[in-house]
Amino acid sequence: MGEFRDHILPPTAICPAVLSYTSDTMSSPERRSTLTPKDSNTSDEESGRKQVARTDSMSIEGQGLQITPLPGTHPLVVFVNPKSGGRQGERIMRKFQYLLNPRQVYDLSKGGPMPGLKFFKDVPNFRVLCCGGDGTVGWVLDCIDKLQFDPKPPMAILPLGTGNDLARCLNWGGGYDGGGLTKIVNGIEHAENLQLDRWHIEFSTTSTEEQGDPVPYNIINNYFSIGVDASIAHRFHLMREKHPEKFNSRMKNKLWYFEFGTSETLSATCKNLHEDIDIMCDGVSLDLANGPTLEGISILNIPSIYGGSNLWGDQPGSKKRRALLRKAQRRRESEGPHCMVGNTQSNIDLIFAKQSIGDKMIEVIGVESALHAGQVKAGIRASGRRLAQCSNVTIRTHKRFPMQIDGEPWVQPPCTIAVTHKNSAPMLMGPPPKKSFPSLRKFFMSRKDLSDDEPSDLS
Repeated sequence: MGEFRDHILPPTAICPAVLSYTSDTMSSPERRSTLTPKDSNTSDEESGRKQVARTDSMSIEGQGLQITPLPGTHPLVVFVNPKSGGRQGERIMRKFQYLLNPRQVYDLSKGGPMPGLKFFKDVPNFRVLCCGGDGTVGWVLDCIDKLQFDPKPPMAILPLGTGNDLARCLNWGGGYDGGGLTKIVNGIEHAENLQLDRWHIEFSTTSTEEQGDPVPYNIINNYFSIGVDASIAHRFHLMREKHPEKFNSRMKNKLWYFEFGTSETLSATCKNLHEDIDIMCDGVSLDLANGPTLEGISILNIPSIYGGSNLWGDQPGSKKRRALLRKAQRRRESEGPHCMVGNTQSNIDLIFAKQSIGDKMIEVIGVESALHAGQVKAGIRASGRRLAQCSNVTIRTHKRFPMQIDGEPWVQPPCTIAVTHKNSAPMLMGPPPKKSFPSLRKFFMSRKDLSDDEPSDLS
């Protein structure tokens, strides 16, 4: 089977299920075939003597099958969203059907992920490759939760969406460039397994008079945001629904985002958002009044938003770290030992707090404007305004605001929002990207550390 032996489920590994007569003591109720249900007129003694049972069998399209993968292999199940990436999904699906067993490749527009996951339900050590955007990844993860896999299969991502934030964090890139799939499949074989936190989000409204859009998800895999960025995403979503022919490539989508971001900068529809919102992190309220005005609030589970922006920011270098410590010490001496940011964490703790996708902590960041978000993406500013790092968040809004979960926007009337940790999902981390001109990069990074003697956002 060549270089893909570890990923292929050969046709000889799939055969019709073998039905055999076994005693009731030898077969558990879970192994009894559903093909021959117990007759209500048959006594328990008679049914205990003979039961039709099959072992390690699956059912797909009404056919009972038995799967026995090759020892030591990790069969790869591929889910493809053919509508993602400007119709790239259709070509990718044909390529994978050629490289692997067609039984391993599933079109998500025909029945969703459930048929494929059920087919591989009892296959040990299989892996999942999700070909699509962030929404497609969340869809497959939800189905894995519903089927209660133990253990859960790890997932890799072939990015076909517009933002592809989760794929960026896991080193699978910001978008498929149309090249060969051999490199991706080989990367999966040597990928590192890590855990991704998943968060439950609940909305409760007290007024029934004001109706909003339906909430798209109740799970956060990547991020949740209120305000300026959600307003841009909502306008993009409405235009794409009205004129889908104008959004048939990743480049066109990015140009539309740029246009809507520019108009949002001029109109400032979410100006002074901080005056109509209350945030409580781990039971302690944030003081949003002390600091710059905000037009957006983002809650991050991963270090990527807006298609690659790191709103939380990078960790400071050694030179900058020493400068920050000196400045924090001077502030403590001038303001006393209880100097706090947002009344939750000390300023120095927030500056040095590390972001991780599997630490059961979530980050809260303030965005001053659409221009601020654009400056972070362009690298002109280091980060948003760090507000808190916590294990649960409660938000109360006092007016209608645009919101989004993992890139899916809607307009929400005044409500109370609760974010709590749900579970973790195993993900595959791709190989690290190759660095070009490492010595030159190291030189510029050292120069940056020398120049960064003041923090970018201390308030």
